[in-house]
Amino acid sequence: MKFPGLPENEEERLQSLYMMDLLDTRDDERFERLTRLAKKLFQVPVALISLLDRDRQWLLACQGLSERETSRNVSFCGHAILQKGPFIVNDARQDERFYDNPLVTGEPYIRFYAGYPVHLPDGAVVGTICLVNSTPRTFSQEDIDALQDLAFIVEDEFQVISMAMTDSLTGIPNRRGFYRRAEKRFHALRNHGASFSLLFFDLDKFKPINDLWGHAEGDQVLKVFATHLQQHLGPKDVVGRLGGDEFAVLLASHSDARRFLASLHESLGAHNQRAGKPYNINYSYGILDSDGAKYHSLHEMVKESDSVMYSQKRRKQLEQRR
Repeated sequence: MKFPGLPENEEERLQSLYMMDLLDTRDDERFERLTRLAKKLFQVPVALISLLDRDRQWLLACQGLSERETSRNVSFCGHAILQKGPFIVNDARQDERFYDNPLVTGEPYIRFYAGYPVHLPDGAVVGTICLVNSTPRTFSQEDIDALQDLAFIVEDEFQVISMAMTDSLTGIPNRRGFYRRAEKRFHALRNHGASFSLLFFDLDKFKPINDLWGHAEGDQVLKVFATHLQQHLGPKDVVGRLGGDEFAVLLASHSDARRFLASLHESLGAHNQRAGKPYNINYSYGILDSDGAKYHSLHEMVKESDSVMYSQKRRKQLEQRR
């Protein structure tokens, strides 16, 4: 058996996949209907939309199989994402790459496979839409064209999700996108009794920047701040613009909170020095640590961190007036 290789941009690909937060989701009708259509159109027992994580294959939509997750090392889709176009295996028993693959020698006894890579809006290839049959078969150019059309529809749905969950100005998750990703992370961390942190940020003197130098300048400030937040994230951390000049970061380990704040302070300070602007980008923040059971909901944690942040902001304002 030949193990699938890795794309050259594997780490960037994974980061894009995690940002979309599609892993471990299921029963999304927009994708299930496409696999139902593919199963009927091509007259196959199994039709899937797969996503390739670091070590596993997650089935975002699945018709004809009960499992939702397999090892990436044995997946056919792991090979398919390395292709620019279709990946066709007419008879896996006669293919040196797959004849002894456990998915061929055992359930679901794959003989025929046809997969077409699917990409996220940023171009990262994350998986396939694929067809599986337990008997060998041919696949015509007309069939390939139809499978390609379905792959493009999957990508259109990814685009819709991305637009709904992304702040159009800064490119990071908007309020809806933040809560979608962070809620899942919050509950996973809480259920495992893990310690984590939430940071709530509000820019200082943002309104005067808009008033004195215009909204275009204010927009640039928001984009710069979002970039600096994002560049210090770990792979399991979540950032979002909650609205206006308010941002939140969920850190998957509370031990990273001080490191994150120190790195942000340093990088933003360096930016202020070299930017040559008549103002500095400064911020107030509230930080909360949780041991996994302290807070019952992400909303509760966000609300309290907001209060902590405003207390800090008021203290700073009082000190400046003295």
